[in-house]
Amino acid sequence: MTDEASTYTKRDVFDLGSMFRSSATISFVIQIAAVILMIGSLIAFAIGDLFLALNDELKVLLFLIISILFLAMFLAAISIFVRFSRRIGNTVVGPGIEQVRFDTPGVKGVVILYGVLVALMAILGIYGWYLIDIYYLTPFAASFNSISLRIFGLALGAFFIAFLVQIIIAGVGRSATKVIIEVLDADDDEEFLR
Repeated sequence: MTDEASTYTKRDVFDLGSMFRSSATISFVIQIAAVILMIGSLIAFAIGDLFLALNDELKVLLFLIISILFLAMFLAAISIFVRFSRRIGNTVVGPGIEQVRFDTPGVKGVVILYGVLVALMAILGIYGWYLIDIYYLTPFAASFNSISLRIFGLALGAFFIAFLVQIIIAGVGRSATKVIIEVLDADDDEEFLR
């Protein structure tokens, strides 16, 4: 009997809090990586011709300095991520909800609507950025014949799309958890009245 109950809970219980937190965390990581790429591509664009004009010994020295700066930025980004990861998770998911039974019809509907909304927001961001990219950023990078500016445009697009998705996650995540809590409370009340 206990084996049956444990397999039932493993199969039908859904960790909703973890899903909301993971979505927000992934978009935050994409934003951090995009900012590092943007800074790196702007530095590469600024010193591109100068770098090619240097002799080999100075190229190695400059490469080492740039590597140290990038590692320092990466460590600072990890520090920011560790500090704000829990705060982002608590902002997105309110208290009182972690694991829910996924076979509850109201819960399943809210989760599906949430997923569709996040996917549509991501598609809107990707398509909007695609239009900005083909009409403005690609011609701008082509006018300088620069791969660095092209990388900057792509990183800026990733940041923009992740930011849009994060806004919708932060805006909808808390309200979705409230709706799910109300659905679960109503379901518990109905079971109690029976």
